[in-house]
Amino acid sequence: MKTNNLIALLAITAIVPATTFAIPAWSRQAGASCTACHATPTMQLNKTGLAFLKNGHRAEALKVSSEDMKWDHYFSLVWKGRAYSDQLDGAKTGLANTQKPKSEFEQHSFSLYTGGAVADRFSYFTELYLSENTGSTSGANVVQSDASRKKLAEAFLQYNHPLGDGSDTFLAIRAGEILPGILHVFGVGARSAEQRAVVLNEALAGNSNTYRPFSRQQGVDATLVSKQFEVAAGIVNGSDTSTTNSIDADSNKDIFLSGLYNLDENESAIGAFYYKGKFSNYTVKQDFSTALLYKNDFYRAGLLGRYIQDKWRVVGAYFMGDETINATGGKAKNVGYYGLVDYNFNDTYGVFARYDRLDPNTAISNNEVTMALIGFNMMLYQSEKSGARLSLEYTRKQTYLGGNITTAGTTKFSDDKFFAQITWAF
Repeated sequence: MKTNNLIALLAITAIVPATTFAIPAWSRQAGASCTACHATPTMQLNKTGLAFLKNGHRAEALKVSSEDMKWDHYFSLVWKGRAYSDQLDGAKTGLANTQKPKSEFEQHSFSLYTGGAVADRFSYFTELYLSENTGSTSGANVVQSDASRKKLAEAFLQYNHPLGDGSDTFLAIRAGEILPGILHVFGVGARSAEQRAVVLNEALAGNSNTYRPFSRQQGVDATLVSKQFEVAAGIVNGSDTSTTNSIDADSNKDIFLSGLYNLDENESAIGAFYYKGKFSNYTVKQDFSTALLYKNDFYRAGLLGRYIQDKWRVVGAYFMGDETINATGGKAKNVGYYGLVDYNFNDTYGVFARYDRLDPNTAISNNEVTMALIGFNMMLYQSEKSGARLSLEYTRKQTYLGGNITTAGTTKFSDDKFFAQITWAF
């Protein structure tokens, strides 16, 4: 089997931030099932898969085989169907935006993933949602008239420049709609749980700046890649991340830096992430024709770590940050973290557990969000042509009424959700 092919399978999961399942286009190129690049069924990337991702969704960073350049090695379709039971706290009944059915079937999404090498040093990746359920039932939140949306989630071109005689060390430059690469492998891309960690996936409650670490933004980045470490720097427009593919309404640019150091042959690693941004608060949000109220100079910094063995792994991250919250220059410090452990009994069955916490303002009490999650993964089938996975998750999420970045909350709510999803890919 070609190394090229083997790695291809892995990339599937790594490159797909919104999907926790491998993409069969690269499996077809590899001539192997999901296990070549993923520790199934929890789907974390193995050493081969991580290399595929770093190379730019390709087996070798600086070379491509014309034999692998077939259309079905570049395109995959992914379908996700869900069913859930969401038991909202009884005290929450009657509040705005909580009037949803306790149980529901949901055709969640149908999407196209395409990517891979197009020349010796160039590759690309695109994630396109042909349909994605918004979770809305009725009213103003329903978009495109059918409670679904179409979106270009991520799209970039990558160029790899060799450094030295071999292909182990190179500079990877990406341009387009990008997500910091280190976040793919720490809870955003290939992962056990479908629901991402709160600290990565949710904005600070009550904050006009909706930045979150899981933010795809338009810009460029460069990563120095070697066997032992990766160092990256990027510059992006900044955005209102509550709006797909939006651009910040000013000329300020945001920057991010990251570093990752591999500790052993299993790709156990430690890493660091830093994001520095500026968000302009206008009288009408994102409308620079209205008066500027103040600029929010903010940052987010994180420490990340993972310990990986053949059948299990432990992953965690701790983030802290600072926000400007009013025109007088008032500041709010935020902290958040998550810890996850998963275990694969074999290639078919696996379990996982995670705990999340996010505090938008450490100076105020009763505004934190916490979530405990346990789950089960099962491969329904897998082959080099196609595959399907069943995911079961139970979460208890606790929040405070009115608790946010500027205000202490009152009543504590507990929302219990049981979630089932089948992900099918071809």
